[in-house]
Amino acid sequence: MKIPNQTFLPLAAALCLPFTACKKSDDAGAGATDDAAVAQKAEEPEPREEFELTAKAPAGKRVDLQVRKEMIIDNQIGDAKQPTQTINLTLDLAHSVKAAAGEGASLPAEVELSGMIFEMKTGEEGWTFDSAQPTADDVKKREFKDLRKSIGGKMAYALKADGSLDNMNGYQDFVKAVTRGVSKTSRGMLGSFYSQPEMTKMLPLSVGLPGKPVAEGDSWNRKGLEMSPVGPVDGDKTFTFKGWSELGGRKVAVIGTSTVYKKHQPQAAKAAASQDDRSGGGEPGGEEGMDEGRDEGMSEDDMSRAADMGGSEPGMEGGEPGGASDGGAAAKPEAAASELGPGELGKATGTIYFDPELGVVVEVSDKQMFRLSQSAGGRTYTRKVEINLASKVRKVEDAAAQ
Repeated sequence: MKIPNQTFLPLAAALCLPFTACKKSDDAGAGATDDAAVAQKAEEPEPREEFELTAKAPAGKRVDLQVRKEMIIDNQIGDAKQPTQTINLTLDLAHSVKAAAGEGASLPAEVELSGMIFEMKTGEEGWTFDSAQPTADDVKKREFKDLRKSIGGKMAYALKADGSLDNMNGYQDFVKAVTRGVSKTSRGMLGSFYSQPEMTKMLPLSVGLPGKPVAEGDSWNRKGLEMSPVGPVDGDKTFTFKGWSELGGRKVAVIGTSTVYKKHQPQAAKAAASQDDRSGGGEPGGEEGMDEGRDEGMSEDDMSRAADMGGSEPGMEGGEPGGASDGGAAAKPEAAASELGPGELGKATGTIYFDPELGVVVEVSDKQMFRLSQSAGGRTYTRKVEINLASKVRKVEDAAAQ
C-alpha cells in the first residue's frame, strides 16, 4: 500500500523526536557531570609547598656580625617625670667556627669583640665612646678606659651541627677580663650587655626556626625566661613564615615575630615546660624544639649572675621601689599600660631573615616596648622602655683566610 506523501512527513518527524530528546538528555547529563567535577576541584585545596628551614653551624667560616641596640628609658616618680635616658650601643663581632674534631662532635668556636660605639645621654647631657677614637682620649672619662678593656676580648663557645648553642665555656673568663678593676658605674654598664643571655644574642645562632618543614603562612611558638628592663619575664613568641625575599643577592626566608612578655612565674613556667616535654608538642620538632627554645631564654643561675654583675638597666633617680629610700616597702604592681593586655609587661614585633644556603640567620630586627608601674612607700614608680634591636651579618669568609 502506498503511503501518501503528506502522511509520511508527520510520521518521519515523530520518529525523529525520540532521538532528538535522547541527544538533548545526554548533553544535559554531560554538562551536569562537568559542573560537578569543576565544583569538586574548586573545593580541593591547592597543594602547599613546604620548605626545610634547617640551621647548620658555619664550619670553617668567619662570620662578621654587627649588633645595634637603642634604648629609650622614661622613668616617673609620682607626678615627677625624670629626664629621658637614651642608650645607643653598636658592637662589631667576629666569629670563627672551626671544623669539628669528629663526626657528630660539637664545633669549637670563638667570638672577638672588634669594635664598639657606646652612647649614653640623660636629658641634654651625655657622652660617646668610640673604640676607633685615639686611646689618648680615654683620659677624658674613666668609663672610656674601662670600656676599652672589652675591645679585642675573646670568648670561646661551641655549636652543635644544627647551629644551636652547645656551651659557653669561655664566658666566665671573658667577664673577668673585661670587668677587672673597672669603676662601679662601668661595672653596671658592662653588666647590662655582657650578661650571659645578652652574650648569647651576639652569637650567630639560628634560633626560632620551626624544626620541621613549613609552608608559607605557617606559625609556631616558643616560650622562655628572659631578662628585661623591668626584670625577669616569661616571653611567649610566635613565629610566622611569611615567604621568600632577596637580601644582599641571597635568597632568604622571611619570618615575622610577635612576642608577649608577662611577669615571670617560676612554677607555671616549669609546669608548662614539663607538659611540653611529656607531650612532645607545643612546638615543632617535639623535645628537640623545646631544647632550642630554652636556649633562647635564661636560667635562674643566669639571672643571679646578671644581678651580681649589676646587670639591671640604669635605675630611676630617687631610688628603686623597695629600696632604702622607701624603707624597704614591698612593691605592688599596678594596672598595666593601656597598650598592653592584662598581666602583660611588654610586647615586641620583628622580622628574621634566614639564609638556608649558609644555614644561619643573617639579619634580625626587633622593636620592643616594656611598661611597669609599682607602688611603694606611698609613691608610684613608672618605667617605660622602648628598645630597637638589630643584628646583621656583614661578611662571611673562610676562617683560614684570617
